[in-house]
Amino acid sequence: MSLEEENITKKPRAISLLKSWDFSALFFGGFINNVGSYFTFIGIVFFALELTKDLPKEVATQEVALISTFTLIPMLLLGPIGGAIADRIDRKKILYLADLLGGLAAFSLFFSNKIWHLYIFSIVNAAVRQFFYPAKQASLPKIVKREQLLSANGFIQSTQQLSRIIGPLAAGFTVAAFGLKIAFLVDGVSYLISSIMIMTIRTDLRPKKNGESITISNVFTDLKDGFKMVITDNILRFIIIIFFFTILAIGFLDPLFVPYIDFEFGLGERDFGILMSFSAVSGIISALLISAKKQMKRKIMFMLVTIVILGTMTTIIGIAPYIPGSIIWLFAGFSLIGMINVGFNVPFSTLLQKIVRNEHLGKISGIIDTVLTIASLLASVFAVILARYISISTIFMIVSAVIIAAGILGLFLNKVNQYDKIAMKREKQMTEELAKEEREISDSQITNKIEEGYSDNVNPYPITEPAHYD
Repeated sequence: MSLEEENITKKPRAISLLKSWDFSALFFGGFINNVGSYFTFIGIVFFALELTKDLPKEVATQEVALISTFTLIPMLLLGPIGGAIADRIDRKKILYLADLLGGLAAFSLFFSNKIWHLYIFSIVNAAVRQFFYPAKQASLPKIVKREQLLSANGFIQSTQQLSRIIGPLAAGFTVAAFGLKIAFLVDGVSYLISSIMIMTIRTDLRPKKNGESITISNVFTDLKDGFKMVITDNILRFIIIIFFFTILAIGFLDPLFVPYIDFEFGLGERDFGILMSFSAVSGIISALLISAKKQMKRKIMFMLVTIVILGTMTTIIGIAPYIPGSIIWLFAGFSLIGMINVGFNVPFSTLLQKIVRNEHLGKISGIIDTVLTIASLLASVFAVILARYISISTIFMIVSAVIIAAGILGLFLNKVNQYDKIAMKREKQMTEELAKEEREISDSQITNKIEEGYSDNVNPYPITEPAHYD
């Protein structure tokens, strides 16, 4: 039996992860923060619609879509930098400081009354997140055992999906009862709670380069090394290329979805909250099923299948206005989006954590996020332009065709080049290397303790005669 198989056999039930306070702090802090984020998400979009209600429909769509565009700009500029810094600074400090700044930004929205205020918040909030996410991605392998990563990522995804059930519903009804700006106060409080929980984490989250000076030169050196690793690594390169075109297509949908359901279906804040909660039901079921698995061998194939399903669901959403029972079809298509998000994110995060060494994980995560953000930014800009000339439903249909094509092409290339088999060999090799390093560290610590004990037993000032006191 191989080392990895032995570890998998001994792996405890997924629920036992919650017995670790550090994982629970990250888990529940993330849940509370995600719930709060949906308050601001719903509040900011519908506040933007309110601020642009006197404008023509096409112009209003553009104004609202620009919120997503401004969100992507700091993701593009700061993603690699945030990842590189996460490999040099205590990740715990990055996590709770990012949450504190995010909370202050959310509170500031309570005083907003112009559309450009929402744009500024989008930039600031997205900038903070570019430091938070790489640090969180790199922290998880230090908090849980290597053989528990799939379960841990599944649990975290289930947190996000559970928040998609509770958050939009709670936000929709709360906003409808107390007004849009109450959403920003709730989100600010959720950030503060998450920050406090992160401060209680006891695991040492400092990277190996912690304490080294941070200069423009060494940050760019880290970025250069990270880009080189991504480009020369056949697994990472394949994933980025396929997912670049997928995200490029999906990016057309994000800034247009709320105007789409508002103009085509007449749905408001409460309806949108219910719609998002429906999508989360399938997601949380999928997350719990994945987290209960002992292993997932063909992670790349699993991700590519979810891409094909995503294209199918997008087709259903796009044709919904033209078929009987349009609202039912809209809910049916959107309800499976949560399952697709989980089916992509859990194996992707786990694969990345298992084939990339922890000291490089921050910058690699940041670089990958940046490349995919470029796709989202390009798509968002084109979506804003095309919305003036093409119906949103038509855009959805074009996008669905691109997504399905990308998924099918990826499945074909994965089979021909056997990327899954290569990835499994890499995981096994990394597991063995880390186990060897842990044994060496353990042996070294034992040796040091023996030497220290021997030294303590030797008196450097021996007393040859009993002391005499007058």
